[in-house]
Amino acid sequence: MRLLKHPLFIIFALFIAGYFFIQQYTQQYVSDAPVTLTKANPPSIVMYSSTSCMYCYIAKQFFNKHKLPFNEYNVDNSDKHRVMFYILGGRGTPLLIINKEIIYGYDERLIREAL
Repeated sequence: MRLLKHPLFIIFALFIAGYFFIQQYTQQYVSDAPVTLTKANPPSIVMYSSTSCMYCYIAKQFFNKHKLPFNEYNVDNSDKHRVMFYILGGRGTPLLIINKEIIYGYDERLIREAL
């Protein structure tokens, strides 16, 4: 009973619950439909992301699920990448550059069209 009142146990339990919630939540946003590469094979994909961005996580899930190689730049960890993010017109993450097309935010339809 004393274990349930311990702050570290509560934090750990919330972390585990959050992890499984995120896994289930992202499943509904990533389609199983196959990706058709019409512009480049392999495609050129660059993603500017931030550490706590849920849609960045979903975008990574999409790219990994469809085995699409991508370069990720975290704007929280790098001043150089943060400056480039703002030069590209970034206001929120993710900012995706797919085959020289800029996509602001996660929109699977636009991502598929850019591929």
